[in-house]
Amino acid sequence: MIYIKLFLSFAKVGLLGFGGGLAIVRLIFDSIQPFMDMSRETFANIVAISQITPGPLAVNTATYVGYVAAGVLGSACATLGVILPEFIIVSIVARMIQKFKDSKFVQGAMTGIRPAVMGLIGAAVVTLIGPSIAGEGRLGAGLFAKLGTDLSQGIIAQMMNCPVDVIAIIITAVTVLAVAKFKKSPFIILIIMGCLGAILGA
Repeated sequence: MIYIKLFLSFAKVGLLGFGGGLAIVRLIFDSIQPFMDMSRETFANIVAISQITPGPLAVNTATYVGYVAAGVLGSACATLGVILPEFIIVSIVARMIQKFKDSKFVQGAMTGIRPAVMGLIGAAVVTLIGPSIAGEGRLGAGLFAKLGTDLSQGIIAQMMNCPVDVIAIIITAVTVLAVAKFKKSPFIILIIMGCLGAILGA
């Protein structure tokens, strides 16, 4: 039954999704495939939307995929599947850490987990970087054409014919700088870049 499959598939995400958020992007992407043939471009769009909507990435994705696969009940089953293991594990771990917080083993485990989480986030970058900076179309092509810009020559032509989306790379770099160096709100940055993308993608 589709509802049980949805629950079990996303329960795996909840059970094995160590690191949370972007660290489990690859696991989420692989878990979606049995229910729909989703391209990396579409998945990248879901990840982008989940960053400007309330709730964790795994929960938002489970809700969306469950709904597309089997309606409201499918959405509920997938969402419950991803939440339940996390709730149980966090409850147990929280008690254990409080009890053994001074243990050298626990401190060593935390130290070992941190670089592993960095590796998981790196895997997410590998999954998302293609559709983000080298997907179909180029930001600005439609706007430049409407403005009467000649897309067949000059620097604009070079940008449009580049294997990667130059404007998307600039947006990525500016976002990293704004959040990491200048401590700007990620939500505000996402809204600004989304509006900019809407204008350039018109």
